[in-house]
Amino acid sequence: MTFRLAVGLAGLLTASVALADDCAAQLPGWLEQAHPGQAGGIWLQDERGAYRVDARQSICKVWPARPHLTLVAVPLLREEHDDHGQSDLEVLLLDSARQDVVARLIEPNRLDWDAIFVDGIEFDTAPYRLRAQDLAFGVRIKRRNGSAPNPFHETELNLYELDGQHLRSVLSELVVQRSGGEWDTHCAGEFSESTGVVIITERVGHAGYRDLQLRMSAIHSRSAEVAGDCQTVERSTQRSRYTIEYGDERYLLPIELSPL
Repeated sequence: MTFRLAVGLAGLLTASVALADDCAAQLPGWLEQAHPGQAGGIWLQDERGAYRVDARQSICKVWPARPHLTLVAVPLLREEHDDHGQSDLEVLLLDSARQDVVARLIEPNRLDWDAIFVDGIEFDTAPYRLRAQDLAFGVRIKRRNGSAPNPFHETELNLYELDGQHLRSVLSELVVQRSGGEWDTHCAGEFSESTGVVIITERVGHAGYRDLQLRMSAIHSRSAEVAGDCQTVERSTQRSRYTIEYGDERYLLPIELSPL
Protein backbone atom coordinates (compact mmCIF):
# COMPACT_ATOMS: atom_id res chain seq x y z
CA MET A 1 0.00 0.00 0.00
CA THR A 2 2.77 2.38 0.98
CA PHE A 3 4.74 1.46 -2.15
CA ARG A 4 1.74 2.10 -4.44
CA LEU A 5 1.12 5.46 -2.75
CA ALA A 6 4.77 6.46 -3.22
CA VAL A 7 4.66 5.45 -6.88
CA GLY A 8 1.44 7.41 -7.35
CA LEU A 9 2.87 10.53 -5.76
CA ALA A 10 6.02 10.21 -7.84
CA GLY A 11 3.89 9.98 -10.98
CA LEU A 12 1.94 13.09 -10.05
CA LEU A 13 5.16 14.98 -9.35
CA THR A 14 6.66 13.90 -12.68
CA ALA A 15 3.50 14.96 -14.53
CA SER A 16 3.50 18.31 -12.75
CA VAL A 17 7.12 18.99 -13.67
CA ALA A 18 6.44 17.95 -17.27
CA LEU A 19 3.48 20.34 -17.49
CA ALA A 20 5.59 23.19 -16.08
CA ASP A 21 8.42 22.53 -18.53
CA ASP A 22 5.95 22.29 -21.41
CA CYS A 23 4.39 25.59 -20.36
CA ALA A 24 7.73 27.42 -20.37
CA ALA A 25 8.68 25.93 -23.74
CA GLN A 26 5.42 27.04 -25.32
CA LEU A 27 5.31 30.53 -23.79
CA PRO A 28 7.03 32.29 -26.75
CA GLY A 29 4.45 30.83 -29.12
CA TRP A 30 1.58 31.93 -26.88
CA LEU A 31 2.97 35.46 -26.72
CA GLU A 32 3.13 35.56 -30.51
CA GLN A 33 -0.41 34.24 -30.74
CA ALA A 34 -1.72 36.93 -28.36
CA HIS A 35 0.45 39.70 -29.85
CA PRO A 36 1.36 38.93 -33.49
CA GLY A 37 4.69 40.47 -34.47
CA GLN A 38 5.93 40.95 -30.88
CA ALA A 39 9.07 38.82 -31.28
CA GLY A 40 12.32 40.71 -30.89
CA GLY A 41 10.75 43.44 -28.75
CA ILE A 42 9.03 45.17 -31.67
CA TRP A 43 6.72 48.04 -30.71
CA LEU A 44 3.08 47.33 -31.53
CA GLN A 45 -0.12 49.37 -31.49
CA ASP A 46 -3.50 48.89 -29.80
CA GLU A 47 -6.36 51.13 -28.70
CA ARG A 48 -4.18 52.53 -25.87
CA GLY A 49 -1.30 53.39 -28.17
CA ALA A 50 2.19 51.94 -28.60
CA TYR A 51 3.41 49.05 -26.47
CA ARG A 52 6.07 46.35 -26.33
CA VAL A 53 5.70 42.85 -24.90
CA ASP A 54 8.19 42.19 -22.10
CA ALA A 55 8.85 38.53 -22.91
CA ARG A 56 11.62 38.29 -20.30
CA GLN A 57 9.26 38.93 -17.37
CA SER A 58 6.28 37.07 -18.85
CA ILE A 59 5.29 33.91 -16.94
CA CYS A 60 2.97 30.93 -17.31
CA LYS A 61 1.70 28.13 -15.10
CA VAL A 62 -0.72 25.25 -15.56
CA TRP A 63 -3.51 25.84 -13.04
CA PRO A 64 -3.17 22.86 -10.64
CA ALA A 65 -6.85 22.91 -9.60
CA ARG A 66 -7.93 23.15 -13.24
CA PRO A 67 -5.14 21.59 -15.33
CA HIS A 68 -7.19 22.04 -18.51
CA LEU A 69 -6.41 25.76 -18.13
CA THR A 70 -3.02 27.51 -18.31
CA LEU A 71 -2.35 30.89 -16.72
CA VAL A 72 -0.22 33.50 -18.51
CA ALA A 73 0.83 36.96 -17.27
CA VAL A 74 2.45 39.48 -19.62
CA PRO A 75 3.88 42.96 -18.89
CA LEU A 76 3.02 45.36 -21.71
CA LEU A 77 5.52 48.25 -21.70
CA ARG A 78 4.04 51.64 -22.61
CA GLU A 79 6.93 53.93 -21.70
CA GLU A 80 10.48 53.05 -20.72
CA HIS A 81 13.04 55.43 -19.23
CA ASP A 82 16.12 55.04 -17.05
CA ASP A 83 14.35 55.88 -13.78
CA HIS A 84 10.65 55.45 -14.51
CA GLY A 85 8.20 53.83 -16.86
CA GLN A 86 4.65 52.72 -17.52
CA SER A 87 3.50 49.15 -18.03
CA ASP A 88 0.16 47.36 -18.19
CA LEU A 89 -0.43 43.86 -16.84
CA GLU A 90 -2.17 41.41 -19.14
CA VAL A 91 -3.55 38.18 -17.67
CA LEU A 92 -4.65 35.38 -20.00
CA LEU A 93 -6.32 32.00 -19.59
CA LEU A 94 -5.51 29.41 -22.24
CA ASP A 95 -7.04 26.05 -23.00
CA SER A 96 -4.17 23.69 -22.14
CA ALA A 97 -5.13 21.16 -24.83
CA ARG A 98 -6.19 23.40 -27.72
CA GLN A 99 -3.72 26.14 -26.69
CA ASP A 100 -6.09 28.93 -27.61
CA VAL A 101 -7.03 31.95 -25.51
CA VAL A 102 -10.13 31.41 -23.36
CA ALA A 103 -10.18 34.81 -21.67
CA ARG A 104 -7.90 37.81 -21.22
CA LEU A 105 -7.77 40.96 -19.12
CA ILE A 106 -5.53 44.03 -19.41
CA GLU A 107 -5.06 46.19 -16.32
CA PRO A 108 -3.68 49.59 -17.36
CA ASN A 109 -0.65 50.91 -15.49
CA ARG A 110 -0.62 48.07 -12.95
CA LEU A 111 3.17 47.63 -13.37
CA ASP A 112 4.26 51.30 -13.52
CA TRP A 113 7.56 52.06 -11.79
CA ASP A 114 9.77 54.92 -10.67
CA ALA A 115 12.13 54.85 -7.68
CA ILE A 116 10.36 51.65 -6.65
CA PHE A 117 10.39 49.20 -9.55
CA VAL A 118 8.83 45.84 -10.37
CA ASP A 119 11.19 43.02 -9.41
CA GLY A 120 9.08 40.16 -10.74
CA ILE A 121 5.64 38.58 -10.95
CA GLU A 122 4.48 35.09 -10.03
CA PHE A 123 1.26 33.11 -9.90
CA ASP A 124 -0.37 32.14 -6.61
CA THR A 125 -2.55 29.08 -7.18
CA ALA A 126 -3.62 28.42 -3.60
CA PRO A 127 -7.27 27.23 -3.52
CA TYR A 128 -9.02 30.59 -3.21
CA ARG A 129 -12.66 29.44 -2.99
CA LEU A 130 -14.27 32.83 -2.66
CA ARG A 131 -17.86 31.92 -3.52
CA ALA A 132 -19.48 28.47 -3.29
CA GLN A 133 -17.18 26.28 -5.41
CA ASP A 134 -15.84 29.09 -7.60
CA LEU A 135 -12.05 29.26 -7.66
CA ALA A 136 -9.88 32.34 -8.01
CA PHE A 137 -6.14 32.51 -8.67
CA GLY A 138 -3.60 35.11 -7.70
CA VAL A 139 -0.81 37.15 -9.24
CA ARG A 140 1.84 38.40 -6.84
CA ILE A 141 3.75 41.49 -7.90
CA LYS A 142 7.11 42.08 -6.24
CA ARG A 143 8.64 45.55 -5.98
CA ARG A 144 11.81 46.97 -4.50
CA ASN A 145 14.07 49.99 -4.66
CA GLY A 146 17.77 50.25 -5.38
CA SER A 147 18.85 52.04 -2.22
CA ALA A 148 21.48 50.42 0.00
CA PRO A 149 21.00 52.68 3.06
CA ASN A 150 17.17 52.67 2.72
CA PRO A 151 16.20 49.24 1.37
CA PHE A 152 12.57 48.53 0.53
CA HIS A 153 10.81 45.35 -0.65
CA GLU A 154 7.10 44.71 -1.11
CA THR A 155 4.82 41.97 -2.47
CA GLU A 156 1.19 42.59 -3.36
CA LEU A 157 -1.51 40.02 -4.07
CA ASN A 158 -4.13 40.38 -6.81
CA LEU A 159 -6.95 37.86 -7.27
CA TYR A 160 -8.83 37.01 -10.48
CA GLU A 161 -11.75 34.78 -11.35
CA LEU A 162 -13.18 33.44 -14.58
CA ASP A 163 -16.74 34.74 -15.01
CA GLY A 164 -18.19 32.95 -18.02
CA GLN A 165 -15.83 33.87 -20.87
CA HIS A 166 -14.41 36.88 -19.05
CA LEU A 167 -11.59 37.33 -16.57
CA ARG A 168 -12.17 39.89 -13.88
CA SER A 169 -10.24 41.28 -10.97
CA VAL A 170 -11.82 40.67 -7.56
CA LEU A 171 -8.97 41.86 -5.30
CA SER A 172 -6.23 44.37 -6.07
CA GLU A 173 -3.04 45.64 -4.43
CA LEU A 174 -3.25 43.78 -1.14
CA VAL A 175 0.24 44.02 0.38
CA VAL A 176 1.13 40.66 1.95
CA GLN A 177 4.83 41.33 2.55
CA ARG A 178 6.79 44.52 3.16
CA SER A 179 10.25 45.14 4.54
CA GLY A 180 12.42 48.19 4.81
CA GLY A 181 14.70 50.19 6.99
CA GLU A 182 17.40 52.76 7.36
CA TRP A 183 20.99 51.94 8.29
CA ASP A 184 24.60 53.03 7.85
CA THR A 185 25.27 50.08 5.47
CA HIS A 186 27.65 48.67 8.09
CA CYS A 187 25.62 47.83 11.20
CA ALA A 188 23.65 50.57 12.94
CA GLY A 189 20.07 50.99 11.83
CA GLU A 190 16.39 50.23 12.23
CA PHE A 191 14.41 47.68 10.25
CA SER A 192 10.87 46.41 9.93
CA GLU A 193 9.36 43.41 8.19
CA SER A 194 5.67 42.53 7.86
CA THR A 195 4.34 39.24 6.54
CA GLY A 196 0.68 38.41 5.97
CA VAL A 197 -1.47 35.33 5.35
CA VAL A 198 -4.86 35.53 3.64
CA ILE A 199 -7.57 33.37 5.26
CA ILE A 200 -10.92 32.67 3.60
CA THR A 201 -13.49 32.76 6.39
CA GLU A 202 -16.82 30.93 6.63
CA ARG A 203 -18.82 34.16 6.74
CA VAL A 204 -20.69 34.72 3.48
CA GLY A 205 -21.20 38.35 2.55
CA HIS A 206 -22.41 40.37 -0.42
CA ALA A 207 -23.21 38.41 -3.60
CA GLY A 208 -22.22 35.16 -1.90
CA TYR A 209 -18.54 36.03 -1.52
CA ARG A 210 -16.86 34.93 1.68
CA ASP A 211 -15.09 37.48 3.83
CA LEU A 212 -11.30 37.42 3.79
CA GLN A 213 -9.06 37.92 6.78
CA LEU A 214 -5.48 39.15 6.55
CA ARG A 215 -3.33 38.06 9.47
CA MET A 216 -0.20 40.18 9.72
CA SER A 217 2.94 39.71 11.77
CA ALA A 218 5.32 42.68 11.98
CA ILE A 219 8.84 42.55 13.40
CA HIS A 220 10.67 45.74 14.30
CA SER A 221 14.36 45.68 15.21
CA ARG A 222 17.30 47.96 15.86
CA SER A 223 20.92 46.98 15.44
CA ALA A 224 24.09 48.59 16.75
CA GLU A 225 27.76 47.83 17.24
CA VAL A 226 28.45 46.55 20.73
CA ALA A 227 32.01 45.80 21.82
CA GLY A 228 33.08 45.49 18.21
CA ASP A 229 30.20 43.17 17.19
CA CYS A 230 27.06 44.04 15.27
CA GLN A 231 24.12 43.01 17.43
CA THR A 232 20.34 43.34 17.53
CA VAL A 233 19.77 45.54 20.57
CA GLU A 234 15.98 45.89 20.30
CA ARG A 235 13.34 43.61 18.80
CA SER A 236 9.55 43.58 19.03
CA THR A 237 6.73 41.70 17.32
CA GLN A 238 3.23 42.96 16.63
CA ARG A 239 0.33 40.89 15.28
CA SER A 240 -2.87 42.21 13.75
CA ARG A 241 -5.92 41.02 11.81
CA TYR A 242 -7.97 42.78 9.16
CA THR A 243 -11.32 41.79 7.68
CA ILE A 244 -11.77 42.34 3.93
CA GLU A 245 -15.36 42.31 2.67
CA TYR A 246 -16.73 42.06 -0.85
CA GLY A 247 -18.47 45.17 -2.20
CA ASP A 248 -20.51 45.64 -5.36
CA GLU A 249 -17.79 44.41 -7.76
CA ARG A 250 -14.68 43.52 -5.76
CA TYR A 251 -13.15 43.16 -2.33
CA LEU A 252 -12.70 46.53 -0.64
CA LEU A 253 -9.51 47.12 1.33
CA PRO A 254 -9.89 48.80 4.72
CA ILE A 255 -8.13 52.14 5.03
CA GLU A 256 -5.25 50.56 6.96
CA LEU A 257 -4.46 48.33 3.97
CA SER A 258 -4.93 50.88 1.18
CA PRO A 259 -1.90 51.32 -1.12
CA LEU A 260 0.64 53.95 -0.09
